[in-house]
Amino acid sequence: MENKTFIKISISLLLILLVAVLTLQIVIDPLFQYHTPWFNMKPVISNERYQNAGIAKNFDFDNAIIGNSLSENFKVSDINDAFGGTTVKLTASGSHTLDWTYILNLLNKKDKTVKNIILNMDPFIFQASYTELKHYIPTYLYDNNYLNDVNYIFNFSIINDFTYDFILSNTKNKIPDYNKFMLWDDSFKFGKDFVLRNYTRPEIKNEKVDIDGFKSNVTENLNLLLPYIKDMKDTSFIFFFSPFSMIYWDSQIRQNLLDQKKQGYMTACEILSKYDNVVLYLWADDEMLSVMSNLENYLDESHYSPEICEMMSDRISKKQGIVNSDTYINEVEKLFKYIELFDYNSLFE
Repeated sequence: MENKTFIKISISLLLILLVAVLTLQIVIDPLFQYHTPWFNMKPVISNERYQNAGIAKNFDFDNAIIGNSLSENFKVSDINDAFGGTTVKLTASGSHTLDWTYILNLLNKKDKTVKNIILNMDPFIFQASYTELKHYIPTYLYDNNYLNDVNYIFNFSIINDFTYDFILSNTKNKIPDYNKFMLWDDSFKFGKDFVLRNYTRPEIKNEKVDIDGFKSNVTENLNLLLPYIKDMKDTSFIFFFSPFSMIYWDSQIRQNLLDQKKQGYMTACEILSKYDNVVLYLWADDEMLSVMSNLENYLDESHYSPEICEMMSDRISKKQGIVNSDTYINEVEKLFKYIELFDYNSLFE
Protein backbone atom coordinates (compact mmCIF):
# COMPACT_ATOMS: atom_id res chain seq x y z
CA MET A 1 0.00 0.00 0.00
CA GLU A 2 2.83 2.33 0.94
CA ASN A 3 4.55 1.54 -2.36
CA LYS A 4 1.40 2.44 -4.32
CA THR A 5 1.08 5.71 -2.41
CA PHE A 6 4.73 6.54 -3.06
CA ILE A 7 4.28 5.85 -6.78
CA LYS A 8 1.16 8.02 -6.95
CA ILE A 9 2.87 10.87 -5.13
CA SER A 10 5.95 10.57 -7.37
CA ILE A 11 3.85 10.61 -10.54
CA SER A 12 1.83 13.57 -9.26
CA LEU A 13 4.99 15.53 -8.42
CA LEU A 14 6.48 14.70 -11.83
CA LEU A 15 3.32 15.89 -13.58
CA ILE A 16 3.30 19.08 -11.52
CA LEU A 17 6.94 19.68 -12.45
CA LEU A 18 6.28 19.04 -16.15
CA VAL A 19 3.28 21.39 -16.14
CA ALA A 20 5.34 24.04 -14.34
CA VAL A 21 8.14 23.77 -16.90
CA LEU A 22 5.63 23.77 -19.77
CA THR A 23 3.94 26.89 -18.39
CA LEU A 24 7.23 28.67 -17.77
CA GLN A 25 8.55 27.99 -21.26
CA ILE A 26 5.35 29.00 -23.01
CA VAL A 27 4.91 32.17 -20.94
CA ILE A 28 8.55 33.27 -21.17
CA ASP A 29 9.15 31.77 -24.63
CA PRO A 30 12.77 32.98 -24.87
CA LEU A 31 13.08 31.76 -28.46
CA PHE A 32 9.83 33.55 -29.48
CA GLN A 33 8.29 30.42 -30.97
CA TYR A 34 4.75 31.32 -29.86
CA HIS A 35 4.73 35.05 -29.18
CA THR A 36 6.79 38.16 -28.57
CA PRO A 37 7.48 38.96 -24.89
CA TRP A 38 4.51 39.51 -22.59
CA PHE A 39 4.05 41.68 -19.47
CA ASN A 40 6.09 44.59 -20.90
CA MET A 41 9.24 42.48 -20.90
CA LYS A 42 11.85 43.09 -23.59
CA PRO A 43 13.25 40.50 -26.00
CA VAL A 44 16.70 39.24 -25.07
CA ILE A 45 18.37 38.31 -28.35
CA SER A 46 21.70 36.56 -28.08
CA ASN A 47 21.84 33.60 -30.48
CA GLU A 48 21.21 33.69 -34.21
CA ARG A 49 20.51 30.07 -35.05
CA TYR A 50 18.21 29.47 -32.09
CA GLN A 51 16.27 32.72 -32.15
CA ASN A 52 16.07 33.65 -35.84
CA ALA A 53 13.16 31.29 -36.44
CA GLY A 54 11.01 32.80 -33.69
CA ILE A 55 11.89 36.33 -34.78
CA ALA A 56 10.89 35.49 -38.35
CA LYS A 57 7.63 33.89 -37.21
CA ASN A 58 6.34 36.35 -34.65
CA PHE A 59 8.06 39.73 -34.80
CA ASP A 60 6.47 42.59 -36.71
CA PHE A 61 8.92 44.05 -39.24
CA ASP A 62 9.22 45.45 -42.74
CA ASN A 63 12.80 44.56 -43.66
CA ALA A 64 15.08 41.61 -42.96
CA ILE A 65 18.85 41.17 -43.18
CA ILE A 66 19.77 37.61 -44.13
CA GLY A 67 23.26 36.35 -44.76
CA ASN A 68 26.43 35.04 -43.22
CA SER A 69 29.15 36.81 -41.23
CA LEU A 70 29.61 39.25 -44.10
CA SER A 71 26.16 40.68 -43.27
CA GLU A 72 26.42 40.54 -39.49
CA ASN A 73 27.95 44.00 -39.14
CA PHE A 74 24.91 45.78 -40.55
CA LYS A 75 23.02 47.84 -38.00
CA VAL A 76 19.25 47.56 -38.13
CA SER A 77 19.05 51.34 -37.63
CA ASP A 78 20.97 51.92 -40.87
CA ILE A 79 18.62 49.67 -42.81
CA ASN A 80 15.66 51.41 -41.15
CA ASP A 81 17.05 54.70 -42.44
CA ALA A 82 17.59 53.26 -45.90
CA PHE A 83 14.10 51.80 -46.38
CA GLY A 84 11.92 53.09 -43.57
CA GLY A 85 9.94 50.81 -41.31
CA THR A 86 11.40 48.27 -38.92
CA THR A 87 14.23 45.85 -39.59
CA VAL A 88 15.29 42.52 -38.06
CA LYS A 89 18.62 40.76 -38.42
CA LEU A 90 18.35 37.08 -39.37
CA THR A 91 21.99 36.47 -40.19
CA ALA A 92 23.99 33.43 -39.13
CA SER A 93 27.76 33.16 -39.26
CA GLY A 94 28.92 30.55 -41.76
CA SER A 95 25.47 30.20 -43.32
CA HIS A 96 24.89 29.65 -47.03
CA THR A 97 21.93 29.47 -49.38
CA LEU A 98 20.63 26.19 -47.97
CA ASP A 99 20.52 27.74 -44.47
CA TRP A 100 18.72 30.77 -45.85
CA THR A 101 15.89 28.67 -47.28
CA TYR A 102 14.78 27.83 -43.72
CA ILE A 103 14.35 31.55 -42.98
CA LEU A 104 12.85 32.41 -46.36
CA ASN A 105 10.28 29.66 -45.94
CA LEU A 106 9.11 31.29 -42.70
CA LEU A 107 9.08 34.78 -44.21
CA ASN A 108 7.07 33.52 -47.16
CA LYS A 109 4.39 32.25 -44.77
CA LYS A 110 4.00 35.48 -42.79
CA ASP A 111 0.66 37.27 -43.04
CA LYS A 112 2.47 40.57 -43.42
CA THR A 113 4.61 40.92 -46.54
CA VAL A 114 8.26 41.61 -45.90
CA LYS A 115 9.10 44.62 -48.05
CA ASN A 116 12.87 44.25 -48.35
CA ILE A 117 15.28 41.36 -47.79
CA ILE A 118 19.02 42.11 -47.88
CA LEU A 119 21.40 39.23 -48.70
CA ASN A 120 25.13 39.03 -49.46
CA MET A 121 26.70 37.28 -52.42
CA ASP A 122 30.31 36.13 -52.35
CA PRO A 123 32.65 33.36 -53.52
CA PHE A 124 32.15 31.43 -50.28
CA ILE A 125 28.48 31.07 -51.19
CA PHE A 126 29.35 30.15 -54.76
CA GLN A 127 31.45 27.19 -53.67
CA ALA A 128 29.26 26.05 -50.76
CA SER A 129 27.36 22.79 -50.70
CA TYR A 130 23.76 23.17 -51.80
CA THR A 131 22.73 19.81 -50.34
CA GLU A 132 24.29 19.74 -46.87
CA LEU A 133 24.34 22.25 -44.04
CA LYS A 134 27.81 23.25 -42.89
CA HIS A 135 26.69 24.15 -39.36
CA TYR A 136 23.99 22.79 -37.08
CA ILE A 137 20.53 24.34 -37.21
CA PRO A 138 17.86 23.37 -34.65
CA THR A 139 15.41 22.56 -37.44
CA TYR A 140 12.60 21.75 -34.98
CA LEU A 141 12.38 25.50 -34.35
CA TYR A 142 11.95 26.28 -38.05
CA ASP A 143 8.68 24.43 -38.59
CA ASN A 144 5.15 24.62 -37.23
CA ASN A 145 5.03 21.07 -35.92
CA TYR A 146 4.05 21.34 -32.24
CA LEU A 147 4.82 17.68 -31.64
CA ASN A 148 8.57 18.21 -31.88
CA ASP A 149 8.41 21.25 -29.59
CA VAL A 150 9.24 18.86 -26.78
CA ASN A 151 12.83 19.51 -27.89
CA TYR A 152 12.27 23.16 -26.99
CA ILE A 153 9.92 23.03 -24.00
CA PHE A 154 11.68 20.32 -22.01
CA ASN A 155 15.24 21.18 -22.93
CA PHE A 156 17.42 21.92 -19.90
CA SER A 157 20.07 23.64 -22.02
CA ILE A 158 17.52 26.09 -23.42
CA ILE A 159 16.09 26.73 -19.95
CA ASN A 160 19.58 27.35 -18.60
CA ASP A 161 20.96 29.33 -21.55
CA PHE A 162 17.91 31.29 -22.66
CA THR A 163 15.01 31.27 -20.18
CA TYR A 164 17.20 32.09 -17.19
CA ASP A 165 19.03 34.80 -19.15
CA PHE A 166 15.71 36.28 -20.33
CA ILE A 167 14.34 36.53 -16.79
CA LEU A 168 17.60 37.84 -15.32
CA SER A 169 18.15 40.45 -18.04
CA ASN A 170 14.60 41.78 -17.71
CA THR A 171 14.73 41.75 -13.92
CA LYS A 172 17.98 43.73 -13.89
CA ASN A 173 16.92 45.86 -16.87
CA LYS A 174 20.06 44.88 -18.76
CA ILE A 175 18.67 44.23 -22.22
CA PRO A 176 21.28 43.78 -24.98
CA ASP A 177 21.26 46.51 -27.61
CA TYR A 178 19.68 44.84 -30.63
CA ASN A 179 21.16 47.46 -32.93
CA LYS A 180 24.60 46.09 -32.06
CA PHE A 181 23.59 42.44 -32.16
CA MET A 182 26.41 40.33 -33.69
CA LEU A 183 28.58 43.36 -34.46
CA TRP A 184 32.20 42.41 -34.00
CA ASP A 185 33.74 45.86 -33.53
CA ASP A 186 34.45 45.20 -29.85
CA SER A 187 35.48 41.57 -30.35
CA PHE A 188 38.07 41.69 -33.14
CA LYS A 189 41.08 43.69 -34.19
CA PHE A 190 41.09 45.18 -37.66
CA GLY A 191 44.05 46.36 -39.70
CA LYS A 192 46.88 45.39 -42.02
CA ASP A 193 49.01 43.82 -39.27
CA PHE A 194 46.23 41.46 -38.22
CA VAL A 195 45.35 40.53 -41.81
CA LEU A 196 48.91 39.71 -42.80
CA ARG A 197 49.61 37.88 -39.54
CA ASN A 198 46.93 35.34 -40.44
CA TYR A 199 47.67 35.12 -44.15
CA THR A 200 49.92 32.53 -45.70
CA ARG A 201 50.65 33.44 -49.28
CA PRO A 202 50.01 30.41 -51.52
CA GLU A 203 52.55 29.07 -53.93
CA ILE A 204 51.89 29.96 -57.56
CA LYS A 205 49.93 27.23 -59.35
CA ASN A 206 49.19 26.76 -63.03
CA GLU A 207 46.98 23.67 -62.92
CA LYS A 208 43.79 23.67 -64.96
CA VAL A 209 40.75 24.75 -62.94
CA ASP A 210 37.23 23.34 -63.25
CA ILE A 211 35.30 26.47 -64.29
CA ASP A 212 32.21 24.64 -65.59
CA GLY A 213 31.82 22.72 -62.34
CA PHE A 214 32.12 25.92 -60.34
CA LYS A 215 29.53 27.61 -62.54
CA SER A 216 27.20 24.66 -61.98
CA ASN A 217 27.65 24.95 -58.21
CA VAL A 218 26.80 28.66 -58.34
CA THR A 219 23.67 27.87 -60.33
CA GLU A 220 22.53 25.14 -57.95
CA ASN A 221 23.03 27.39 -54.93
CA LEU A 222 21.00 30.18 -56.46
CA ASN A 223 18.33 27.71 -57.57
CA LEU A 224 17.59 27.21 -53.87
CA LEU A 225 16.60 30.87 -53.60
CA LEU A 226 14.69 31.28 -56.84
CA PRO A 227 11.40 29.67 -55.66
CA TYR A 228 11.13 32.33 -52.97
CA ILE A 229 12.07 35.15 -55.33
CA LYS A 230 9.37 33.97 -57.73
CA ASP A 231 6.73 33.40 -55.05
CA MET A 232 7.35 36.56 -52.99
CA LYS A 233 6.66 38.95 -55.84
CA ASP A 234 5.90 41.92 -53.56
CA THR A 235 9.21 41.56 -51.71
CA SER A 236 12.34 43.27 -52.97
CA PHE A 237 15.37 40.97 -52.75
CA ILE A 238 18.47 43.13 -52.44
CA PHE A 239 21.69 41.25 -53.18
CA PHE A 240 25.09 42.87 -52.77
CA PHE A 241 28.48 41.46 -53.66
CA SER A 242 30.66 41.55 -50.56
CA PRO A 243 33.85 43.62 -51.10
CA PHE A 244 36.59 41.07 -50.39
CA SER A 245 40.04 42.47 -49.67
CA MET A 246 42.83 42.40 -52.22
CA ILE A 247 44.61 39.83 -50.03
CA TYR A 248 41.82 37.41 -50.89
CA TRP A 249 42.26 38.16 -54.58
CA ASP A 250 46.02 37.71 -54.23
CA SER A 251 45.36 34.14 -53.06
CA GLN A 252 42.99 33.51 -55.94
CA ILE A 253 45.42 34.76 -58.58
CA ARG A 254 48.30 32.74 -57.17
CA GLN A 255 46.16 29.59 -57.21
CA ASN A 256 44.95 30.27 -60.77
CA LEU A 257 41.36 30.65 -59.54
CA LEU A 258 40.59 34.15 -60.78
CA ASP A 259 38.78 33.09 -63.98
CA GLN A 260 36.72 30.64 -61.94
CA LYS A 261 35.58 33.37 -59.54
CA LYS A 262 34.91 35.77 -62.40
CA GLN A 263 32.63 33.19 -63.99
CA GLY A 264 30.86 32.86 -60.64
CA TYR A 265 30.14 36.59 -60.57
CA MET A 266 28.93 36.52 -64.17
CA THR A 267 26.69 33.53 -63.54
CA ALA A 268 25.16 34.99 -60.39
CA CYS A 269 24.46 38.30 -62.11
CA GLU A 270 22.98 36.57 -65.14
CA ILE A 271 20.60 34.51 -63.00
CA LEU A 272 19.55 37.16 -60.48
CA SER A 273 19.18 40.07 -62.90
CA LYS A 274 16.30 38.30 -64.67
CA TYR A 275 13.83 39.02 -61.87
CA ASP A 276 11.95 42.29 -61.47
CA ASN A 277 11.92 42.05 -57.67
CA VAL A 278 15.70 41.59 -57.42
CA VAL A 279 18.00 44.57 -56.92
CA LEU A 280 21.65 43.71 -57.50
CA TYR A 281 24.59 45.75 -56.21
CA LEU A 282 28.06 45.21 -57.59
CA TRP A 283 30.51 47.94 -56.60
CA ALA A 284 33.44 48.51 -58.96
CA ASP A 285 33.80 52.27 -58.49
CA ASP A 286 36.94 54.00 -57.24
CA GLU A 287 35.70 54.44 -53.68
CA MET A 288 34.89 50.76 -53.16
CA LEU A 289 38.03 49.61 -54.96
CA SER A 290 39.96 51.81 -52.55
CA VAL A 291 38.21 50.11 -49.65
CA MET A 292 39.19 46.69 -50.97
CA SER A 293 42.80 47.81 -51.37
CA ASN A 294 43.13 49.17 -47.83
CA LEU A 295 43.80 46.31 -45.40
CA GLU A 296 43.04 48.59 -42.44
CA ASN A 297 39.36 47.90 -43.25
CA TYR A 298 39.67 44.14 -42.68
CA LEU A 299 40.38 41.54 -40.04
CA ASP A 300 41.25 38.81 -42.56
CA GLU A 301 40.97 38.13 -46.29
CA SER A 302 37.23 38.72 -46.48
CA HIS A 303 35.72 40.18 -43.30
CA TYR A 304 35.33 43.94 -43.25
CA SER A 305 34.66 46.36 -40.42
CA PRO A 306 31.26 47.71 -39.30
CA GLU A 307 32.20 51.02 -40.91
CA ILE A 308 32.21 49.34 -44.32
CA CYS A 309 28.73 47.99 -43.62
CA GLU A 310 27.64 51.53 -42.79
CA MET A 311 29.08 52.67 -46.10
CA MET A 312 27.21 49.92 -47.96
CA SER A 313 23.96 50.78 -46.16
CA ASP A 314 24.37 54.37 -47.30
CA ARG A 315 25.10 53.27 -50.85
CA ILE A 316 22.05 51.05 -50.89
CA SER A 317 19.89 53.91 -49.58
CA LYS A 318 21.17 56.06 -52.46
CA LYS A 319 20.78 53.21 -54.98
CA GLN A 320 24.47 53.57 -55.79
CA GLY A 321 25.99 50.70 -57.72
CA ILE A 322 22.94 48.86 -59.05
CA VAL A 323 23.62 46.57 -61.99
CA ASN A 324 21.05 44.93 -64.27
CA SER A 325 20.93 42.58 -67.22
CA ASP A 326 22.30 45.34 -69.49
CA THR A 327 25.14 46.58 -67.29
CA TYR A 328 26.46 43.71 -65.16
CA ILE A 329 28.94 42.40 -67.76
CA ASN A 330 30.76 45.73 -67.98
CA GLU A 331 30.84 46.12 -64.20
CA VAL A 332 32.15 42.60 -63.59
CA GLU A 333 34.79 43.15 -66.27
CA LYS A 334 35.78 46.43 -64.63
CA LEU A 335 36.05 44.83 -61.20
CA PHE A 336 38.14 41.90 -62.37
CA LYS A 337 40.39 44.07 -64.53
CA TYR A 338 41.27 46.03 -61.40
CA ILE A 339 41.84 42.77 -59.50
CA GLU A 340 44.01 41.36 -62.26
CA LEU A 341 46.22 44.47 -62.67
CA PHE A 342 46.60 45.33 -58.99
CA ASP A 343 50.13 45.54 -57.53
CA TYR A 344 49.86 42.83 -54.90
CA ASN A 345 53.44 43.13 -53.71
CA SER A 346 52.53 46.59 -52.38
CA LEU A 347 50.35 44.94 -49.74
CA PHE A 348 53.40 43.40 -48.11
CA GLU A 349 55.53 46.55 -47.91
